[in-house]
Amino acid sequence: MERAKKILVVDDESGIRFLLSEVLLNKGFEVSLASDGQESLEKLEQDHFDLVVTDINMPRLDGVSMLKRMKKTGREEKVIIMTGNPADQRLLDEGLPHVESHLFKPFGIESFLNVVIAATA
Repeated sequence: MERAKKILVVDDESGIRFLLSEVLLNKGFEVSLASDGQESLEKLEQDHFDLVVTDINMPRLDGVSMLKRMKKTGREEKVIIMTGNPADQRLLDEGLPHVESHLFKPFGIESFLNVVIAATA
């Protein structure tokens, strides 16, 4: 049997982290959670993930800074960005790793699952 795909969900809103985690666990994914970019980098040091789903605007370390650090250190996890601001110019930064998909908040659970399943296929 194929191992469960491992997903790191990064969002400073606990309700969003919990909801996305429950949805992913119910679909058979293995899920880890982080409340900001700094915590996610700590989790990435300890483990490998198939996918990182991250918010952009977070305290301590935002999603853009976190993703730049991931790219600098050669991380190869696939990335999905969640943001409430589709016009955020930081998302065009060349220092970012390749992004599989952008989800613009608010988004539906079905849309979320579709992009996650496509990214982990």
